Amino acid sequence: MLFDLSMKRTLAIIACLLLNGALFGQDKGAADKKLKAGQYFSALQIYKQLHTNAPDDTELNFNLGVCYYNLKDYAKSEEHFLKSSSQVSLELFRYKAGIAHATMKFKKAINFYNAYKLIAGNKDLTNDQINQEIEKVKFAEQAITLSRNVLIQNFTEVNTENLQSCPHIVADESSLIYCSASTSGKLDANGEPQALIFAVDHKENSWQQPKILLDGVNVEGNNHVAGLSTDGQTMFIERDGDIYQSKMGIDGWDTPVKLGENINSKYNESGVTITLDDKVMYFVSDRPGGFGGKDIYKVLRLPNGEWSKALNLGPIINTPYDEEAPFIHSDRMTLYFSSKGHQNMGGYDVFRSVLEDRVWSSPENLKYPVNTVDDDLYYSLIASGKVAYVAGHRDDGKGSSDIYRIVLKDEFQQYHVLNAVVKGKDIPIAAKITLIDDATKKVHGIYKSNVKTGKFIMLIDPEKSYSIVVEADNYTSHSSKLNFDVNKEETLEYKLDAK
Repeated sequence: MLFDLSMKRTLAIIACLLLNGALFGQDKGAADKKLKAGQYFSALQIYKQLHTNAPDDTELNFNLGVCYYNLKDYAKSEEHFLKSSSQVSLELFRYKAGIAHATMKFKKAINFYNAYKLIAGNKDLTNDQINQEIEKVKFAEQAITLSRNVLIQNFTEVNTENLQSCPHIVADESSLIYCSASTSGKLDANGEPQALIFAVDHKENSWQQPKILLDGVNVEGNNHVAGLSTDGQTMFIERDGDIYQSKMGIDGWDTPVKLGENINSKYNESGVTITLDDKVMYFVSDRPGGFGGKDIYKVLRLPNGEWSKALNLGPIINTPYDEEAPFIHSDRMTLYFSSKGHQNMGGYDVFRSVLEDRVWSSPENLKYPVNTVDDDLYYSLIASGKVAYVAGHRDDGKGSSDIYRIVLKDEFQQYHVLNAVVKGKDIPIAAKITLIDDATKKVHGIYKSNVKTGKFIMLIDPEKSYSIVVEADNYTSHSSKLNFDVNKEETLEYKLDAK
């Protein structure tokens, strides 16, 4: 009888061990799939649970290290890589090099990259790709010794421990639209924190409380701000690789409308920027036929109001690597964008190129500390050119990505912002405003007044003269010279007569 009880206990223990082993394998398999798909946050949650029962498992520690690395927590990533082994993966040396690079331990980074090159076996990156990473390390080491005279400010009014990204500033710095990972714990279909769109307004010399945009703009799944018109009246949204457009209405943003097939494809489209005159749109796509990865394309406004076929900006701008987050300056000639190619410090760097005689100039790196050894994305300028906004991971950040305000003390392209309002019988109305450069007789900018307030902003060069045309349905058009005084803070008023 005692023998039977002992045997039963033994069999029960064996059964439990087998069951736990099966569950471990099942959970690990699910986590491995998420890791392979780039779903690092949801993979991490499973690996952390498994790690409590197997803290010394070298493969588990390697996978935890990869998750933390991609979530920008380099300290925890290094902690787990130290408990792993190159026998698990030869990529261990590359990740250790990446951590050293990201934490600006440049000599250590180069040593690990060179060690990775010497290892025989199947590796994710070629020696040519590793050589490019080494060049980035060398450039970064040099760049930080030639720091620009700028002031970098963590935009604490919106940043949290969750990810903040995609900042888009209105030209007069009156409002910022951006993305944030959900603070409610809501996850998307892949188990990742849901991305939502927020807005924060600047009133009476201070930033107000951020507000989540209403349903219609934010839907189930992830919502990303892809772009914003200069006057803040048109927003572009990326959902599941497609671009949507929303216009400011009476009670907020209208329901977004998907753009046509000349912009959206069966591949992935993202960052968008549109010129001040509403005639050229730049956007990002990974469609075939480019120069590698994600490229920047443009479409032109046709006489019928539709967009032309997409044109690749070519090899001066686009590289075999990824380009992202274009921003066209109010001068319509200066393009800012982020790239993993060209000469950069690491990750995405911000570059500037100028269109001269229909040819883009060689992209110029905006240098340190505008750029860092990590990703720097969604660079945009206010009209004066004195302040820029960018998203990225920096030492003083609260999360894996924060939004930063940059005061440019060393150089800037200056435009002046004029405030104006359109009324019909003293009632604010929606109107189209066209500003014409008197010297060139070309359209300088096209604006739309807010349908609820009648207000709009115009960006002008103080040294030039302009003519203005104001048009609205059921009202007589107004045409005149634009009279302004840059030394006065005034709101220009245009009154239209009913037809």
